[in-house]
Amino acid sequence: MSDNSKSLRNFIIGAVAGAAAGVAIGLLIAPEKGQETREKLTDKLNDLEDDMLEKVNEFIDVVSEKGAQYASDLQDKASDISEQVSEKVSEKLNNDTTEAKEV
Repeated sequence: MSDNSKSLRNFIIGAVAGAAAGVAIGLLIAPEKGQETREKLTDKLNDLEDDMLEKVNEFIDVVSEKGAQYASDLQDKASDISEQVSEKVSEKLNNDTTEAKEV
């Protein structure tokens, strides 16, 4: 995992934790009835859950795209190396065949 991915993940976790703590504290000290406070807290936590799931899905998309790009780059490099090896082998075989005919 790259440093950018780790930083993004840590940021998302920190933001979600901070938001949850702020919402919970704000609702718990608000001068309302217990039932109303619990309902608001439940609503806010549901909203927070939705936001967190959205951020996690975005993070997964970014990581998936990076992984796909990395795999594609690796495949391209492997193909290039394979072509170079094939050319060198063909070149060597041609040289050996030419030398054998000359002898």
